[in-house]
Amino acid sequence: MELDISEQDPEDMDITDVVLEYEDIVSAISVLEKRREELRNRVLNTFTEKNIDVLRVGNVEVKRQKVDWKLWRINKIKPYLIQKDLWNMVESVDRKTLSKLIERGVLTEEELKGMYDVETRYSLRVSTV
Repeated sequence: MELDISEQDPEDMDITDVVLEYEDIVSAISVLEKRREELRNRVLNTFTEKNIDVLRVGNVEVKRQKVDWKLWRINKIKPYLIQKDLWNMVESVDRKTLSKLIERGVLTEEELKGMYDVETRYSLRVSTV
């Protein structure tokens, strides 16, 4: 894949050139994201098959980090948050907002037990060593 990226300031470019370059970049990102996902799956499968969490190839290191995601059950947590007068802060079951409320001590993990399922996900961290 080849992408010709202009070095010009978009303000100095004709709008036609801006739109065409923008479309090129959006298309390239889509192709790259698809390829990244394919490669990511292959790396994660290798971690699972070999039961390891770190791969080094030359000076490149890839680490697998386990992350537990809470999948909030809206039918359980919404009434609870309404009762605690917190629903207006959340307005939807948002993992980030709920995590912040737990971090601040407004809510506790204990009182929310049973209101979410946990899904294990993995993130990959790539670095040059």
